[in-house]
Amino acid sequence: MERVLKLDKDIFNLINSVRADPKSFIPSIDAVLKSLDGDVIRREGKTNVRTNEGAKAVKEAIEYLQKAEKCPALKWSDELAKAAKEHVDDTGPKGLMQHESSKGVSVKERVSQFGKIINCYGENLSFHCDEAIEVLQQLIIDDGVSERGHRENIFNKDFKAFGCYSGPHKDYDCMTSLIFAGGMVKKGDPDPIEEQMQAYLKEQVDIEMPTDVRSWKQNTKVHVQGNKASKTITRVCILKDGSEKTVTKTLTREFTI
Repeated sequence: MERVLKLDKDIFNLINSVRADPKSFIPSIDAVLKSLDGDVIRREGKTNVRTNEGAKAVKEAIEYLQKAEKCPALKWSDELAKAAKEHVDDTGPKGLMQHESSKGVSVKERVSQFGKIINCYGENLSFHCDEAIEVLQQLIIDDGVSERGHRENIFNKDFKAFGCYSGPHKDYDCMTSLIFAGGMVKKGDPDPIEEQMQAYLKEQVDIEMPTDVRSWKQNTKVHVQGNKASKTITRVCILKDGSEKTVTKTLTREFTI
């Protein structure tokens, strides 16, 4: 990790803690429920926050955490953190609340400036929270977001890399951009998935052949989904008596980042 703000380190560590044990965060969400006064979250010593859904979204978050499965730990990415910083530095002073830059640059375009995205990506934006626990409370409750996309990002098992950055916001005091990805390859570095894929495609597949083969024709089909691939070899064998026999073998592989 390069120079990272304490708040961002705390967010990173807390996200991994919650992914490892979702139920452990239930008391923190329950604290929000107890602080509700109607639709308003009362925050001692801080500005109160008016919600869209009130207790409904908070209770739903608790139910989600009770059933959620643990997820693998995220690895810190300086490249994703730089993309997060660029967004906060751009939109925060202007008081914007959007994933696109002030000039309309998309999340994917912004992140791709710093390296190659592996498989998938997503961004969460948090506002008005200056403590890691508040950021996670806000995003896991996901008040007013019908599909709870921020929560889904936090508990998405396909995400392996993470970077975030917190800074000032014109209207909401502070904001945090949190970026997730299946993996992130620094510009100039070799793509580990691509290297493994090339080796996999060249790998010979041993197929048990009939003993009386005169000749054969072979067809290879490769299917790739994310960091997983399957290679199916089909051989149509011409036997010595002129008949045909088809033999097939499939080799699957999961590539690591």
